[in-house]
Amino acid sequence: MKFLGYIFSYSFVWLLHLLPEPILYLLSDLLYLLMYHVVGYRKRVVYDNLEKAFPEIDKPEIRRIAKKFYHHLSDLILESAVFHFYSESKALKRITYKNPELLNELYSKGKQVMAVLGHYGNWEYLSSLGLAIDYPVIAIYKPLRNRHFDRMVQKNRRAYGVIPVPMEKIARKLIGYHKSNTPVLTLFLGDQRPLYHQIQYWTKFMGRDTPMFLGTEKLARKLGAAVVFLKIRKLKRGRYEVETELICEGPEGLKPFEITNRHVHILEDLIREEPAYWLWSHRRWKHGEYHSRSD
Repeated sequence: MKFLGYIFSYSFVWLLHLLPEPILYLLSDLLYLLMYHVVGYRKRVVYDNLEKAFPEIDKPEIRRIAKKFYHHLSDLILESAVFHFYSESKALKRITYKNPELLNELYSKGKQVMAVLGHYGNWEYLSSLGLAIDYPVIAIYKPLRNRHFDRMVQKNRRAYGVIPVPMEKIARKLIGYHKSNTPVLTLFLGDQRPLYHQIQYWTKFMGRDTPMFLGTEKLARKLGAAVVFLKIRKLKRGRYEVETELICEGPEGLKPFEITNRHVHILEDLIREEPAYWLWSHRRWKHGEYHSRSD
């Protein structure tokens, strides 16, 4: 049954990618109506997150942002599903890399790079990053229980040359590249929620106590790596732009947690610039509520 589900899903997505763009976004509009008005997918979570992140905003504006978020989420689901079927040239028409020369300069210096991003814009489009820069690109992923879907995810990530590495193997893999003097760029989602027993550091994010993974900072310090933030902006439906912001060329001289705080602040500024494009349906502050009660 799992294999049949995989075959059906793969065939359905393959057919979707053949649709003209206006038809694809018409389906996205229908998906929005279903998720927001019919099913009410995680509406309570979305509104609660928005109200707590923006206490200064009135309810009509919160509602406007929420509806715009659901429109974007519908676009995101369909865009991500079909993206990896596109040719390289077509993929690069969907996402523009604004300043790839910054990364190429780091590559010429032989620097390992930790590239932080958030669940903002369409982060799946970054699988095309290797087409625009000199670096081999590594994407960290959590293996799926269904081996057929897991194989499909890995195949999608490899479509434009990305090297998928399971989360539990990333440290060993990067140390291996470091020892062989092979510079690589690794993509880290910096706004994921750690399990409670994994929490080592709390900081303020969108005005709220928030636990953060320290993997990016720890590996950057261990490998003497540069750290950048990839700021994804949505220009219009199906079109995105990525601006690379340098956090540090190396961790030397930086205070503990400074790398983490810097990438958290950059993401927060990006969200405040256009709130609708962050993943508000994610219960990012679940542990923060417990932390606040226990203080």
